[in-house]
Formats: sequence, structure tokens, C-alpha cells
Amino acid sequence: MSFGSTDFVKLFGDFGETDSFDLIPAIRNPDSSCVDEDGCDYEKITLCAFDGISVSKQVSFLACMDEKHSGTPETAAKSCATEQDLHYPKIDECFHSAHADALMQAASDKFNAALPGSTTIPHTFVNTDDVAPNYVMLKTALCKAGSKASVCDTGLVEEQLKTCVV
Repeated sequence: MSFGSTDFVKLFGDFGETDSFDLIPAIRNPDSSCVDEDGCDYEKITLCAFDGISVSKQVSFLACMDEKHSGTPETAAKSCATEQDLHYPKIDECFHSAHADALMQAASDKFNAALPGSTTIPHTFVNTDDVAPNYVMLKTALCKAGSKASVCDTGLVEEQLKTCVV
């Protein structure tokens, strides 16, 4: 299973209304390869799909792309755009444009600023705290950081802290 289509979807469902999320593709250098694959076409087309849409739509699109990560990025994106009610011709136009290059460079700058050295993917933070990319640890960290999400029952969070911290 992939974090983007499982734990993160659940986490966003629980916290998306009360907390902000910033999704940053793992792009070291947009002219060479991305952190977890040769080339960056999946990241590039995902950035084009993300351009101008809400974070909730981004989460849904990312989950779909994680599930369809086979074949070409264009094939996966077209299928996911259809499922998410996004306009694929606009995504494809972006993918083949200088605008996509600018989106890639901006994502690379953000990624390298956040994680300048060797890293694992996915990599998650709550504020500036590095947190393991799994639902329980992230939920615990978000609640401990003061989230107002309804899933942040104080007694439950304290119990999760006891069972998750090793």
C-alpha cells in the first residue's frame, strides 16, 4: 500500500477542515531525476494537475496517481483527471509547457529547502517536527500540536503517545 492513497487520505479526511497541508513533490533537480524514480514526469504532470485546485482535490488526485502508478504518467493522469472531474486537456497542455518547468523548479526549491540531504519518501512534518509517515504518529503529532480536529480527544491522544513512542 502507498502512503498517499491510504494513511494520508484518512489523515486529510480527519484534519483537512481544521489544519493546512502543503504537498511537495520529491524533486531534487527538475532537469535530472526525482528522489524516488528516474525522470520526473509523474511529479511534473501531478504539479500540473495541482495547479489552481484545492488541497482536497490535490489529495484525491495524488491518491489516484499512487494507485495507478504504472504505464505512462499521461495515461495515469488522464484516468485520474476523469475520476476527479478535472480538465485533462488543461493538465496535458501544462505538462508540455514552460509553465510546468517553472512549477517543477518551484517544487524543487521547496523540497531542497525542507530536506537538503539524503531522505526517505514519503517524508512528513508537523510544523517543523519530523514525524513518521503513518496515520497514528501523524494524528498524534497534529493533536499534540494543538489541532482543533474532532479526532483530537485528549485522553485518546495521550494513550496513543504511550503506545507509539518507542
